[in-house]
This record gives sequence, structure tokens and C-alpha cells, in this order.
Amino acid sequence: MKTFKQYIIEAFDKPYKWKLAGDTKPQAGIQNHMKGNFKGKEYNFETSDGRKGEVQIFEYDINPPQKYQKNPIPGKQGRTMEMHFAVEYTIDLGGGEFDTQLDATITGEGDAMRIFATVLDVVQKYVKKNKPDIIKVYGMKQGIDNSVGSRIKLYDKLIKRNVGKLGYTYDGKMWDVENQNLKVMRLVKKGYVAFPKGHLLNQ
Repeated sequence: MKTFKQYIIEAFDKPYKWKLAGDTKPQAGIQNHMKGNFKGKEYNFETSDGRKGEVQIFEYDINPPQKYQKNPIPGKQGRTMEMHFAVEYTIDLGGGEFDTQLDATITGEGDAMRIFATVLDVVQKYVKKNKPDIIKVYGMKQGIDNSVGSRIKLYDKLIKRNVGKLGYTYDGKMWDVENQNLKVMRLVKKGYVAFPKGHLLNQ
């Protein structure tokens, strides 16, 4: 009989097959100041029980267009990448009626680990090809006190396990996202310095 650890390892070794669906445009959650040289990609996969899954990757300039610039002394220009994913699930409408919709809420049941493995596989291949300077990973806060939830803790473990292989650093800090019930973790490409020597904020 397989141990839980063996199950997790095997699940991460078998991501679902996925394919590039095409380009995607800035949408809800992508603010105007992030539109500088925006590039968006969507990838699709299907779970073993026939549910549809999607991974969207957004990439844009670290320093936004001038009219959205908030920092009067911007640092070194570079590229920021962020990832969002969702999987189809069934909603019971009552009266024998059902509907489906995509949602990012995934429990620890079923093939959750294989779904995460698929998302990670997409991200790894994108990062190796495009080499963004900063990667942002978002997780939903949970509970009445908006504490760090299980999803964020899982992300934290996955990041620490893979960050070095990708060529990035992660300081373990989690930042609150303004006006949203989210935490964000920040990975920085090795060698990238936002405020290099000689910059007004690094004298």
C-alpha cells in the first residue's frame, strides 16, 4: 500500500498533458499600470475525470507606462510575471439541475496534487523560456482573521522546493495585496537588482 508521501511524489511526477490555447488580454485583476508591454498566454489541460483546467500567465514591465508611474524614482526596468489557474467543477442548482464553472479553489481531495503538478510544469517551462525578472505568486487569505491559509502554505513549500532549480531567490516573505483578500510571494531572478549601485535609492 502506498504511503501518502509516495502518492504525493508520484502525483508530481505525472502532470497532465497541456497545450497552449493562445494569447489572452488584460482582464479583471490586471490594473492599468500593469499594461506596459503586456503579454498574456493561456494553457489548457483536462483532468482524469474530464474536468477542464486552464493556466493563465501574464507578463508586463516592472516599471509601468509613465502615466501610471507611482514611484518618482523608478528602479531598473525588467519584466514581472504572474500566474493564475482554475479548474472546472459542478454546481448543484437544485431540482436535478447542474451547471459547471471554473474556480481556483482546489481541495486536497482527488487529483489536487496532479493539478498543482500540471500548473507547476506550465510555469517552469514558461520561466525557462522567457526568464522574467520577478515572479509573483498569489494566494487567498482564509478565516475571519484573514490568516495564512493552507493553499498559501502549500505554495510556500512548492516555491522553496523549486525556486533554486529555476534560478530565482525567495525570501519567504508574504505581502498583503492592497484592497484584496490576497497574499503575494515574490521570486527574484538571481542577479537582478531593482536598485543597482549608483541609483538614487542605493547610494
